[in-house]
Amino acid sequence: MEKKRSIFKEFKDTSRNNPLIAFAVLWVSLMPSIGSLVFVPWALHQSNWISSLDFSSPLIAFTAMFIAVLLMGLALIPTTLIAALSGFLLGWKAFIWLVIAYSIATLLGYAWGKKLGGSSLEYLLGKYPKAKNLLEEKKEKIGELIFFVRLSPVIPFALSNLLFALLKSGWIKLLVFGTIGMLPRTTLVFLSGTLVSDIYAAISTDGISGKGWIFIAFLALSIWGILKYFKPKKLTNPN
Repeated sequence: MEKKRSIFKEFKDTSRNNPLIAFAVLWVSLMPSIGSLVFVPWALHQSNWISSLDFSSPLIAFTAMFIAVLLMGLALIPTTLIAALSGFLLGWKAFIWLVIAYSIATLLGYAWGKKLGGSSLEYLLGKYPKAKNLLEEKKEKIGELIFFVRLSPVIPFALSNLLFALLKSGWIKLLVFGTIGMLPRTTLVFLSGTLVSDIYAAISTDGISGKGWIFIAFLALSIWGILKYFKPKKLTNPN
């Protein structure tokens, strides 16, 4: 009887086939945390200057949006942290720019994920025909998966970009369904940032009434949706 292979072993074999995928996974797993350790102290130190930025100036608004796109799209800073900082330091004047930046960052993350990922998923799924058939069967409903993954408050933005790049979800579906799915939790975190006086409280504590329950609701709904997506179709009895 053939011994079951571990996920680590499969990833190791896939990395040998495409070393760039190992780099990509390590990058999206580690870099956002490292970037946060550098960026948060700097942003708090420069809080007065950042808060004084005039977003009625197109140059300032587009420059800030461009920086946010690079930080999120290249997985340098978590999107949740960017949302909290934006709400705390800039207020509602920055919200629409944050949404636009998030959407463009989605395309940037998808592009580099697709470039680095190559055919790694096909190589991995070649060893799991049942999983491959399931994904092929659900391919037309990929928008549903994108929505529930983006809705989840625990699945990192950068990691999901890489995942959808490997799945070849298509940038239009990722942009549309991803933005819709991300809006609820982004708005919640942004609102938290506008209501508290300490950025750490905006990220780690209940900054608004009921926020913890809303977080749990988002998590539960996203898990339900993802499990529903991957649930195999029941075979109907022709008789």
